Amino acid sequence: MIELAHNPVTPQALLDFSAAYPQAGPNEFDGAAFHLVKKIVKASLHHDQGGLCAYCETPLEADTGQIDHIKPKRGNDGHPHLTFSYTNYAHGCIRADGCGQRKGDRLLPIEPAPGCNERFSLSSDGSLEAMPTLTRREKHVVRQTRDMLGLQNAALVLEREKWITSFISLLQEQPSLAKDFLKEAPFRYILLRLIS
Repeated sequence: MIELAHNPVTPQALLDFSAAYPQAGPNEFDGAAFHLVKKIVKASLHHDQGGLCAYCETPLEADTGQIDHIKPKRGNDGHPHLTFSYTNYAHGCIRADGCGQRKGDRLLPIEPAPGCNERFSLSSDGSLEAMPTLTRREKHVVRQTRDMLGLQNAALVLEREKWITSFISLLQEQPSLAKDFLKEAPFRYILLRLIS
């Protein structure tokens, strides 16, 4: 997952919308009045996240994907008061088998935030597991998060494996380029698990 640190400056368009519609709730998020604001917010999140999906770390274009509410705006775990909170947003890909689509209106046990990957272990074959030093409960939380987001799906694991192979080769042949590689590579946050 992205170790997401939102820009501390909320996009002005979102502030203006919230001021103009102080009673707005989940229904207004997909309404016409918020449509243009949503594009601006998505572009800002895209920048905050370095062009990657907040959950699976695959590359996204600024105008693709969706704005996902990290804490859902509806449902049993809903936080409707966070519907228009910038720090509750993540730019996510739209995969039928994962990420925000699969998460739906459930709370993530581990959210994309600084330190979120510390409990994950990345295998050389691209699979994600819990760190072996964790307690049984902590391992459950890691697996629950991974499975809720579809981060262990076969295509994603295979794609991570390709980048892991490239990264390991680079570390062996030209270690001085590893930092630059990690600035631009998909999966760059989880790849750090290989060297930490």
